[in-house]
Amino acid sequence: MKPIRRATTPAGRAQASGKPEKPAILTNIKLSAQFREAPNATFTRADAMDVHTLEKAKQQWQSAADMMPQLICLLNGKGHLIHTNRTIERWGLGRVDDVRGLHMHAILHGDCVDPLCYFQPLWLSAVARLSCGERTECDVFDPVLKRHLSFLVQPLLRPPSQLRETDDLHAVVMMGDISDFKQAEAGYQRLYEELERLVSHEKERREFSEGNQARLLTILEKTTDYVSMADAAGSMIYLNPAGRTLLGLGPQDDITNMKLCQHCDEDVKDRIWGEAIPSAIRSGLWSGESRLRDGAGREIHASQVIIAHRRGDGLVENFSTILRDTTEQVRIAQALRESRDELQRLSGLLVTIQEDERRRIALDLHDGLGQSLSLIKLSLENTAKLLTAGSTDEVSESLQQLIPRVKEALVEVRRVSTELRPSILDDLGILPTLSWFFREFESACSHIAVEKAFNVAEHEVPVPLQITLYRIVQEATNNIVKHAGADRVRVSLDRIDEVLHLLIEDNGCGFDPGSVRCTEGESRGLGLLSMKERASFSGGSYRIASVPGQGTRIEVSWPCGQFPD
Repeated sequence: MKPIRRATTPAGRAQASGKPEKPAILTNIKLSAQFREAPNATFTRADAMDVHTLEKAKQQWQSAADMMPQLICLLNGKGHLIHTNRTIERWGLGRVDDVRGLHMHAILHGDCVDPLCYFQPLWLSAVARLSCGERTECDVFDPVLKRHLSFLVQPLLRPPSQLRETDDLHAVVMMGDISDFKQAEAGYQRLYEELERLVSHEKERREFSEGNQARLLTILEKTTDYVSMADAAGSMIYLNPAGRTLLGLGPQDDITNMKLCQHCDEDVKDRIWGEAIPSAIRSGLWSGESRLRDGAGREIHASQVIIAHRRGDGLVENFSTILRDTTEQVRIAQALRESRDELQRLSGLLVTIQEDERRRIALDLHDGLGQSLSLIKLSLENTAKLLTAGSTDEVSESLQQLIPRVKEALVEVRRVSTELRPSILDDLGILPTLSWFFREFESACSHIAVEKAFNVAEHEVPVPLQITLYRIVQEATNNIVKHAGADRVRVSLDRIDEVLHLLIEDNGCGFDPGSVRCTEGESRGLGLLSMKERASFSGGSYRIASVPGQGTRIEVSWPCGQFPD
């Protein structure tokens, strides 16, 4: 057998063969097999040097393999371990020299008896792929070693059958400890998940903020209050639809040339810029009463709020203004003040009316009933003297003369009593009382014709209203007799839609109601005031219409629903 011709260097051999260079540890094993095939070969000095070089390369590759952090295992065709690097010792799985011939499962899991151990099916799958010349590569977590491992099983080209031995290299298994990588990966995953959570939270917060802004803008657009915004110089940059409507502006009208408080009077502008704006700048907010002019020039009273908005550096960036129309409230407040003043005035006049009524009654009692009683007293005293003197005939005559005077006194008492409150009102009701009153009126004032139209039934006039209605008729007719100079009076009483209407009108001289004012200590206008007071206190409405030369019309109405049946 001829000696085997070899290149002097591994690189030369690779170049000569035309194949990629293999690790020295693999080449050495193959050479040993070749030497065993040719035991009688003659070696030259060059052959000895080549073996030395190969041995040196083997040691270098072995040192390099031992320094690698991965566990590198060389397997034969039966899956037994041929050689491994010293990582096996660093991992605490045994010594390099003691693990030769073992299976991978025995090396990694020496004491494992678990029939469900993950490595068994993994290894069987890798062996099956080796038979097809395919590699197996995956990452696993080994619960025995408590490490994350990268697992690679790489098939190698087997030698020809004539050179093949039991320990020929069949596959390389590389296992790397990737626990730190997995921990870093888990850390990165946690950071990624945290970042995703923060991004999701920020997205939700932004969506919530945008939703709030949209809702606030809707509120601004729909509110009936005037809302505007101006920059630090007072130029308008926003005006809501209610504000535009108030100022007579359309939705597309430009407001950038408008100034804050432009539609206010000069005195209001001076107060806003001299007092309100500086106060808002100092404290962030100013509120108070204000006035402005609408598109038609009408003055509007408003409650105003001015808010100063600042940037991050503290400088004022813009102003917001909110105006609420309080014109109606101001009008109501003014009406209440006037009503209070009127009430105070009327209260004083009521006292005057009461005193006048008492004075009139006192005069009636003094001039009428008082005179009659005085004459009766004198007649009785005279009769007593005659009786003492024994003048029987004269006593009888004196008593006869006294009877008419007593009758006159009784008539006067009935008259005063009737004027205070006619008993017929309590006995028969309002309609018979009014009929009796106007019969007496026509009898006393025959030059005045009275037209009556009572289109109600007795039960349709609430009892609490009867005396009030009678007094108003009494006062109105009294004024007609005293001041109107009329020759015709019309009085109607109707009930329409649960409202009782009283109408009294004459064809007299009339007057200007605005010129009649009741002042304390004067009786002029007390009759009109008395009717108004009686109507108001009984829950009714009073209206008088009169024009000089055209007569007078008095209307009083009462909602009957306020009175119980």
